[in-house]
Amino acid sequence: MISKCANPECSARFQYLREGRLFRMEIVPDKTAAGSAPISGPKPIRHVEHYWLCGPCSRALTLVLDKGQVVAVPVKIQAAAS
Repeated sequence: MISKCANPECSARFQYLREGRLFRMEIVPDKTAAGSAPISGPKPIRHVEHYWLCGPCSRALTLVLDKGQVVAVPVKIQAAAS
């Protein structure tokens, strides 16, 4: 269950979907331990997790998967073509 904004620096509590942005992330466990060869065996179990960024955070940030972890990163603002 989503309880707060996914931005670790924000303390906004989740109450309604009317503001902010909801993310659905498919998480795939990393099959390798740090510095070791891939682990053999059955395919890793994928699972879906949901994250929410509050309104102010969703205007400046987005969520991405980085090495199996969900992290908040700045939104890339594209310059208007001249």
